[in-house]
Amino acid sequence: MGRALWINPTVGVSGDMLLGALIDVGADEGPVRTALESLALPGWELTVGDTRRRGLRCRFARVTTETADEPRRWSEIDATIAGADLGSRVALGARETFRRLGEAEAHRHDVGIDDVQFHEVGAVDAIVDIVGCWAALDALEVETVVAAPVGLGAGTVDTAHGLLQHPAPAVMSLLEGFPVTAVETSQETATPTGVALLTGMVGEWGPCPTGKVIRSGIGAGGRDLETHPNVLSMMLIDTDDLPQVDAVVIETTVDDVTPEILGHVIGRALSAGADDAWLTPVVMKKSRPGHQLRVLCAPGLEPAMIELVASETGTLGLRTYAVAKRVFSRSFDQVLVDGEPIRIKVGPHGAKPESADVLAVAEATGRSARAVAAEAAAQWAVEQKE
Repeated sequence: MGRALWINPTVGVSGDMLLGALIDVGADEGPVRTALESLALPGWELTVGDTRRRGLRCRFARVTTETADEPRRWSEIDATIAGADLGSRVALGARETFRRLGEAEAHRHDVGIDDVQFHEVGAVDAIVDIVGCWAALDALEVETVVAAPVGLGAGTVDTAHGLLQHPAPAVMSLLEGFPVTAVETSQETATPTGVALLTGMVGEWGPCPTGKVIRSGIGAGGRDLETHPNVLSMMLIDTDDLPQVDAVVIETTVDDVTPEILGHVIGRALSAGADDAWLTPVVMKKSRPGHQLRVLCAPGLEPAMIELVASETGTLGLRTYAVAKRVFSRSFDQVLVDGEPIRIKVGPHGAKPESADVLAVAEATGRSARAVAAEAAAQWAVEQKE
């Protein structure tokens, strides 16, 4: 059964909220606790139970420790996770989460990653949250993780470095390149641990996937705020047997438009929301070489796409016809090549390294993109057999 997990962090996210929501939506506590116990960390206890936030029933996951935790360096945390008896997806996800946390803190404090003192994020409770969340996600056996934009408040937060504004500097660094939305509150809504976990788990950002809802879950934050429910919600969705999605194809055939303009039209169509756009070489009347331009889009975009194609190409006519799309489920996994992460897009009939990640690693290492892609694909295939 194809499964997708849709996460709604529009009023915030933290590590304990995410762990509580994952358990509430159906993750078995057994594998989660087994993974955590393999870390061999000093005295800690994970308590999971029901509570209420602004009248909503939700699940909390609270970590308590017996003694105060000393600051830890990134290399110590990484070694602890690497030495634990964890599955490859859990170990890779947790290690990558802490690496990104370390890079964000190092960037903001202008120091090396192993010179960062992990106060908040390096405490035992944060290690438990991060490994626990990855173990819970693995237990759900989802193929795709999708999330709405991250909700951010504006105010101040007390940290080991003193009073800082929030979003915290590390949160702002971690969110670069990801969608956000405003929350009308002076409270902290997104923590570094929660954001690092979310941005590492999510493969797509946007509305919930099409399918049948299997179960919903709500995770509770540590406080019951007056301004908004301090919760993180999610839904587990069966994406098999997807219904047909109506779409429209707009096409025209031209022999007097330059390749530069045609490429420009494709770029504009995709930026404006088209599902796809492409060119096909054709031989037209009087044996003239030309191109057939096609744009695939939702029915609601048809008028705008017709205007775009007509105004940019100067065509004297075009054709439109309805088609039915069937969208297959997809998910994202991740491997490390030369110490750099490469996302793997996984579909029901194959898997492929993400081109942007491959090119970034190739540029950083001086290797050919083809070699990097081949290594990433081979490494992912090996990990699936373990």
